Amino acid sequence: MSPRLFITVALLLGLAFVLVTPPFEVPDEQNHFWRTLAVSRGQLLPRGGFDSSPVVKSTQNFVWVLSRAEPRETLAQKLRIAAALPYDRTPGAIVRFAAWYTPLPYAAQSLVAALPLRPMIVFYGGRVANLLVAVILIALAIRAAPDYGGIFAAAALLPMSLYELASLSADAATIALALLFTALLLVPPRRVWVVALAGFALALCKPAYFLIALLAVAAPLRWRNRIAVIAATAAGTLLSLVTASRGAYNPRAGLPVDAAAQIRCIAAGPFQFARMAMHDVVTNGRFYVEEMIGRFRANEIKLSPFVVAVEIILLIAVALTAGAALRSRVRMAAVTITTVTFFGILLSQYLIWSIVCGDAIEGVQGRYFLEILPLFLASISLPRFRWRISQWAIVAAAIACNCVALLTLVRHYW
Repeated sequence: MSPRLFITVALLLGLAFVLVTPPFEVPDEQNHFWRTLAVSRGQLLPRGGFDSSPVVKSTQNFVWVLSRAEPRETLAQKLRIAAALPYDRTPGAIVRFAAWYTPLPYAAQSLVAALPLRPMIVFYGGRVANLLVAVILIALAIRAAPDYGGIFAAAALLPMSLYELASLSADAATIALALLFTALLLVPPRRVWVVALAGFALALCKPAYFLIALLAVAAPLRWRNRIAVIAATAAGTLLSLVTASRGAYNPRAGLPVDAAAQIRCIAAGPFQFARMAMHDVVTNGRFYVEEMIGRFRANEIKLSPFVVAVEIILLIAVALTAGAALRSRVRMAAVTITTVTFFGILLSQYLIWSIVCGDAIEGVQGRYFLEILPLFLASISLPRFRWRISQWAIVAAAIACNCVALLTLVRHYW
């Protein structure tokens, strides 16, 4: 896949998602909006638990217009009213929001939010900035590892990927940096500091994917370079965990959710948790795949089974025909990392979202696995294939499936 072709297709489809998806209809987007505004004001770290920050009057009115139930208005009417709101720097309300992550995944959005612009421009400008930075990072991943370019492009052009990239969510930067870090480890450049920097940046976004750094152990690198990559990722992970601990709170008020108590529960019965995790995979595995490809809003807006099947077939075909001759130790490391990360995500949701000593893992969503999807696909690549899936086939499938996804959103909202 040509990086330029990817940028063209990803930006065109991504901009369509920017415009078609209504404000705050991406998971947790309003929370990300408040966090973006706080970062733009220099409030970089949470102050402890649920964070808070003042917003200007125009921003307060913008959110109020879009969220009000009375008078009854269509989405188009609300957007017209919101677009007409001028910039008003008069102090408004104090808003409260979760601040689990470091400021890094909000860098692009906060640069726009720092400008004295109408709230509508701040919101959509932040979405576009987030999309642009993410697409460029993924294009760099394709350029860094051209043998795996089809894999990165197919994963990044999934409807769910573009839905997240075209939002204010911290997931955009996380997905893009995970793909870039994976590419740099599969095909290490001469400047190892670039790999270390990518690992450090990814860890600052979300600590859940720090195990990708262990691919350095199997990569063709000197031991001192391997240690440098792992150390940089570990440093970023530590900073990310410190930030998360400062912003920790019970996201399900009224329910017994407590990470420390949950750890004690797991320690008392580790095999019980292992059985629970396996049962979750068997029971919900299909839904996680569907959600990873495209289930929007709170997972209730579904794509047709045909689109899901086309995307699954495309991903497998692109992986099998990648043609990259992975060393056996790199392949084994990739399989191990993706497997352990998968179950690590289940564990993290059991700790911070599930009822203490409960018999179910709650809060897991398929989009959490987009970051490790390319590494898994690379691990099943077969170098014996003499032909590859054409980049135009990837583009055609991406355009067709995303057009269906966009029409699905249009029918639901507009």
